[in-house]
Amino acid sequence: MRPLLLQKFLDFIHQLFNPPLRSKHARYQNLQKDGKGMLLKNATFLNSEMKWERGDLWIQNGKIRLLPAGNDAEDAVNCEDYLIVPGLVNAHFHGYSPLARGLVKDTELQDWFDDTVPGKIRKILIDYIDNVLSEEDFLALCQKSYVDMVKGGVTFVSESDPGPSPFLHGKAINEIGIRGIIDVYEKIGEYAGRRDGRVIYGSHLLEEEDISEEELEKCRERKAEYDPVMMAHCLENKWRHDLVHAKYDRSSVKLYDERGLLDDKTVLFHAVYLSDADLDLLAENGCSVVHCPLSNLGSGAGLAKVKEMLDKGINVCLGTDYAHTDLWEVMRFTYYLFKIRAEVSRFTAEDVFQMAAANGAKAYRMDKEIGQIGEGRCADLVFIKKDLSFFPLLEKGDFSTILHNLLLYGKEDCIRHVMVDGKWVMKDRKMVTVDEEALNGKFAEVTEGFFRYLNKEWGR
Repeated sequence: MRPLLLQKFLDFIHQLFNPPLRSKHARYQNLQKDGKGMLLKNATFLNSEMKWERGDLWIQNGKIRLLPAGNDAEDAVNCEDYLIVPGLVNAHFHGYSPLARGLVKDTELQDWFDDTVPGKIRKILIDYIDNVLSEEDFLALCQKSYVDMVKGGVTFVSESDPGPSPFLHGKAINEIGIRGIIDVYEKIGEYAGRRDGRVIYGSHLLEEEDISEEELEKCRERKAEYDPVMMAHCLENKWRHDLVHAKYDRSSVKLYDERGLLDDKTVLFHAVYLSDADLDLLAENGCSVVHCPLSNLGSGAGLAKVKEMLDKGINVCLGTDYAHTDLWEVMRFTYYLFKIRAEVSRFTAEDVFQMAAANGAKAYRMDKEIGQIGEGRCADLVFIKKDLSFFPLLEKGDFSTILHNLLLYGKEDCIRHVMVDGKWVMKDRKMVTVDEEALNGKFAEVTEGFFRYLNKEWGR
């Protein structure tokens, strides 16, 4: 409980600077008669226009109905102490990668693919995952990653490694209670058009080191037959840029375009070394780019031309990529990088949040369902406790916004509850869907087992 005088002061400041938020939606009085559901009362939520709106949310069959304040229902949830935002989208991640934390540092991307120490370690890691880990261990490894993301408000993940089987990734995602897309590469024929629980599937283009005429033709055939979302690590660093230019005298983006592989179902990760011509092709074809600043800075790859992408209308979303699971950290880095790549007032916290939610949903063709809080959309919601760490809650665009304060000064433990499809996944920072203590113990066992294996293989 807050001291009474402090609470009165905070209420006064809030009322002084914030006019009452009014809902545009008609009141709906017969909530219980309309079937089983959940009423979120006194909700302050971020609407589809990136504005805070005050009202009630009626959750039924996993969908949202927007109502003005003043409704009542049995077991209504009072949301007075929370800010509610849409679930975030981690648009690029490798589920097994937290196992690799601490293995290498100060390493460029290409060192993972040669016979240097990092390259040898990577080979041992992949061998361990593919040939040593049991299905139970792999499941726990992925679930630990997804739990860490839920703690940061992520409700959808793009999984870039199918691992031993896409089934295990799908099982991990569904059991934790979130959503995801799994890149199944050339196996898309088995998965095209399927939706297993909250999991959908996509296919893969080519990294620059794998490009050949034969492989490009296979991609074209998969695209023509199944028309899936197609993903790839694209022009991630100078090494990959130079590889494709030395062989074809053009970029991978140009090669994709020449074969009809660029459209609004194309999602390219990193995209650091794009030329102006590449940017134009992505914009003309409605492609999406996943910005991964932590990964790119850590490997010395460089900084993507995010300002230029957004100026051209390219859909840019955010990803943690490898080993990282904290999307809020990625969001903060993105915000601060804007300040040295554009006029300081050009991009705001609202722009960054759009990238982390709605733009990610759009990239994976889920923008009619998730990424925003709106009428008829999926109830994928994140409940953030109003906290002194990001006070004052002033909604004055010329000098302060709630979202700005939340992004820059909020702490992860302010995220108290997470809901997906109208069901609680986390309540009071405790997972509802999985025994977190047991999962952490299993993850520790898997990690210790890998390092024993690494030491044994390294000594050979």
